[in-house]
Amino acid sequence: MSENIQPHRRQILDDLFDTYTILSRGAYVSLYDAVGHMTRYSPSYVELFGLPGEYVPHGSDTWIELVHPEDRARYESVMSKLISGAVRYYDLHYRVKLKDGSYTLMRFMGSVLRDQNGKPEIIGGITLNEGLMENTDPVTVLRNQYGFFQDLTAVIEMQSKCTILMIALSKMSELNEMHGYGYGNKILQQIGWFLQENLGPYGTIYRIDGAKFAFLTDNLQPEEVAKKYEQVRQSLLNGLQVGNVKQNLIANGGMISVRGNTVDERTIYSSLIYICRESRIHKNGRLVNFDGNLERRNHESLEVIDAIRNSVLLNCAGFSLNYQVVVNAHTEKITGVKAAVTWRSERYGKVPSEKYLPILERDFVFEELGYWILQQAMTDGKKLLEKKSELIISVSIMQVQLEDEYFVDELQKIANQTGFPLNNLCLELSSSCRLLNMNFLKNIVKELRARRVKIILNDFGSGLASIDFLRELSPEYIKFNKKYSYNFYKLENRLIVRCLSELAAALGTKVLIEGIDNQHIRDELKNFPIDNFQGNFYSPELPLSEILDNI
Repeated sequence: MSENIQPHRRQILDDLFDTYTILSRGAYVSLYDAVGHMTRYSPSYVELFGLPGEYVPHGSDTWIELVHPEDRARYESVMSKLISGAVRYYDLHYRVKLKDGSYTLMRFMGSVLRDQNGKPEIIGGITLNEGLMENTDPVTVLRNQYGFFQDLTAVIEMQSKCTILMIALSKMSELNEMHGYGYGNKILQQIGWFLQENLGPYGTIYRIDGAKFAFLTDNLQPEEVAKKYEQVRQSLLNGLQVGNVKQNLIANGGMISVRGNTVDERTIYSSLIYICRESRIHKNGRLVNFDGNLERRNHESLEVIDAIRNSVLLNCAGFSLNYQVVVNAHTEKITGVKAAVTWRSERYGKVPSEKYLPILERDFVFEELGYWILQQAMTDGKKLLEKKSELIISVSIMQVQLEDEYFVDELQKIANQTGFPLNNLCLELSSSCRLLNMNFLKNIVKELRARRVKIILNDFGSGLASIDFLRELSPEYIKFNKKYSYNFYKLENRLIVRCLSELAAALGTKVLIEGIDNQHIRDELKNFPIDNFQGNFYSPELPLSEILDNI
């Protein structure tokens, strides 16, 4: 088919083709000559798609016939804009039929070279077969988590602006258990193509892991992304066609705007995971826009989280533990202390732990921070026990820590290293721990009890804490959070605290309530079946040296 090509146009095309081939480092190359009306393909391109040759004249329907029918309109729209000169660059994903008849996802990236009059002369660039690359998800043929981090790292290094949307589907595990993983994969495939169709023209779609997807765009403003997400959420809720079944799906979403931030990509990822969880638990799937919960602007919040995360990697520099006393509700004598982690830097000052721990919980750095907290608490606890041997040291524990198969063994190692007796340790199971399978949680508690560790069921009466956990785990303590003490004037809160406290007592579990910050709250709760108080009325959170002076 190359005999009708003008020699000088072919020479121009070949020279440019050779240059692109060298720069592409093995990727497929294709160039379209808008003046000579021909396309030059690399030999591997010809072999992969079964093309008639390396040179294909314009007007042939060969390529458009290979483009997946659902993607042709988008492909033709972009090509029309390139040929007319309306746009100069392109980065396009669409499915193309291979020589064997199957489809693969291709990524086409390139630009338009214009003549002296500004008209398009050569259109082309490189093509990546996403279906064959290590950063491609085999189920959805979208870019995977590695591809996501690769692209996000590039954005950060170039200090570019973009908006990132994460979409997490609820109850996919239930669908897998009910219908099998084959059906689950079909759902993921359909979601992938649905997102590609609705969001793909504006950016890049990724399948992260499990039932999580991400969308990275520098073409849409955050408010536009928010609007697109709500349309996607409603469409999935109304049902996505999977084979002969219309499957209703629940989506949760979180969004972060990156505005030239020099932060680690893992910080952004951990923040996305956190706000998606907030969307699921507190917003019924409505979009949560990241603000870091730090009373700072978006980019400043990301920088603070990044700084805290880096501190963990630097042997937990900047972290310390303070302690708040726990007293007997009747005698008001000190029975224990609750450890509270703090972080401070010269630039950002002191940042409360509740602002960053939920974000870091799903970051790999949290393992190191969690063990540092236990090591420090037991080291300090040994000094406290020298003054009061029956004192109980309480430490909060997150879900991800209990998921570590070596957690109990590591806890024992720390106790052996510090000389701290585990019968003086009380682990407060955070509300996230109740997301664990009940049998798994019961086995962990059993292992801890075998080492004489005590258990507190935290945030009882709210969130995920329930009577089921009180019955199944038989904890030494349940703990009401401060919303009950702060709002004790409400009749419903009084009734909840009285009824649950009496139930706990009947089951042999003691009751602790925090937020006892003044005498009025203390006096109001004195007549309730509560064993222990914690709050600023007795002592604020103090460093070890001051606690030692007060015991």
